[in-house]
Amino acid sequence: MNCKVCNQPIPEGRLKAIPNTTTCTAHSTTERWYVRNIIAGKTEYFEHEVIKDPILAKKLHVMDRRAGYKSNLVKV
Repeated sequence: MNCKVCNQPIPEGRLKAIPNTTTCTAHSTTERWYVRNIIAGKTEYFEHEVIKDPILAKKLHVMDRRAGYKSNLVKV
């Protein structure tokens, strides 16, 4: 499927996340969400936390980079 704005192919991962999307990430009107991994126990248990507030996301991103955690800004 191609983007209705630029006619470029929409990435497969985006189509899996949002099957009915008609735009690529560059032309999406959705704001970025911040996704961070949280260790839930002493072993390899992880949970994902999604931050939708852009101000809080920027603060957490700076803190996570200083602390060395692996976090990503994700636009879906």
